[in-house]
Amino acid sequence: MWTRAITRLSYQRIITPTISPLRNVPSIAIRTTARRTIFATRPRFDRYSDAEEQMKKGSEHLNEGSIDMAMHSYHKSVQLVPSAPGYFNIGVCYFQMGKHQDAIRSFERSLEFEPNQADAHTNIASAYLMLKNVPEAIKHLEQASNFNPLDGEIQYNLGVVYEATGKLGEAKTRFERAETLGVDKAQEALDKLADKMN
Repeated sequence: MWTRAITRLSYQRIITPTISPLRNVPSIAIRTTARRTIFATRPRFDRYSDAEEQMKKGSEHLNEGSIDMAMHSYHKSVQLVPSAPGYFNIGVCYFQMGKHQDAIRSFERSLEFEPNQADAHTNIASAYLMLKNVPEAIKHLEQASNFNPLDGEIQYNLGVVYEATGKLGEAKTRFERAETLGVDKAQEALDKLADKMN
């Protein structure tokens, strides 16, 4: 266990009887000495547990539909201990509030702590789609697919975006992957895409 030493200088009066050399009379000499006292204390890891507690409170508020309270708790959490989940959750709040540019910044901040988060890239792509910036959305969906190639939802979402942009061959490939990975709606998307391709 780590301990931190705190030192404090304390003064102590020491009273000692002495004999005066001139008169051969006993007298009392007061001598002041400094003594260093060391106290060992446990370090405060409270900020980590406080940050985790704020994350839990934020998630409770978010589940109750109180986005402002959730946002407040998540901000308190990242002020105590900056973390990927904290910034990710702030991004979710901004997204739900319709502040897509702020959501993108928060998700990108989350990626600074954990660069291989497929979910953060997927959410950035969703925010870019809301801002009608399709090339950036595709870029982030591709990155999410690279980080988690076995996520059928990412493959399906890429298929939808490719279909909307007229890249039907790439859309078909993504829908087929999504179907293989167990996404039920992928077969329906493949059927609609086959009609478009004919």
